[in-house]
Amino acid sequence: MDIILTGIARSGTTLTCFLLNKLPQAVALHEPMDPSQLVGLSQPDKYLARIAEFFAVQRATLLAAGTAVSKACGGRVPENPFAAVAGDQGLRASMVTNEEVQFGKPLLPGFRLAVKHPNLFTATLATLQPRYPCFAVVRNPLAVLLSWQTIQAPVRDGHLPFGEAFDHQLKAALAEEPDRVRRQLMLLRWYFSRYRSHLPADHVIRYEEIVASGGRALAVIDPDAAALVEPLESRNRSALYDAGLVTRLSEQLLAEEDIFAGFYAAESIAALRDAWLA
Repeated sequence: MDIILTGIARSGTTLTCFLLNKLPQAVALHEPMDPSQLVGLSQPDKYLARIAEFFAVQRATLLAAGTAVSKACGGRVPENPFAAVAGDQGLRASMVTNEEVQFGKPLLPGFRLAVKHPNLFTATLATLQPRYPCFAVVRNPLAVLLSWQTIQAPVRDGHLPFGEAFDHQLKAALAEEPDRVRRQLMLLRWYFSRYRSHLPADHVIRYEEIVASGGRALAVIDPDAAALVEPLESRNRSALYDAGLVTRLSEQLLAEEDIFAGFYAAESIAALRDAWLA
């Protein structure tokens, strides 16, 4: 089975790949494709053909040699692609690069192969969803916003290059907004609206449920995940964030509850804010 995995940037999609790769008949690849090679494939059939070709090539190499292309660090897909400690610029840098990864397990022809791209696949869900099982990972939007402030990535500036490349309305709207945090709120709205429109409710997986269940919440993707008992710790209350930033971002989020309606209650944002300020 070929599976599309997407989700909000910094929501736990890489952790999801890490956990799926612990299962006996599953392989999950972290952003293995070059989205620039897909830009311009405006016809859905051509886009889907390129995706199908990629799945077929990776499936073949996995069955023949146990290897596939994925962003990785030290030869494996990590739990978190960003450094835990800020660098010289005060931001956390990505630690992963594209490489051939050895997954080291005997796979049967029908194994589950998940390919994860948060922005590319979110932008093209309407095309992908009729063809593939699609799943998205989401996270408390306050935790997401706070994480975005700390990483060396376009989303910190309120942009998603390959989301915008496939969604020209998003690109135009972001270009008209001068405020960085306002652009980030627009991106959150975009992610949630896509999942609301294109995915069944049980195909949207909350980071908090993954952590609380030790990974068992991923059984909706692979039933073998029901046996996972991983010692996971929520990073929603990271020490990286100061109280003033938490307060400002929570106020802006709570002023626009429709952004995350149907996924998180306003009380969950307020509770997370209060936990920091306690």
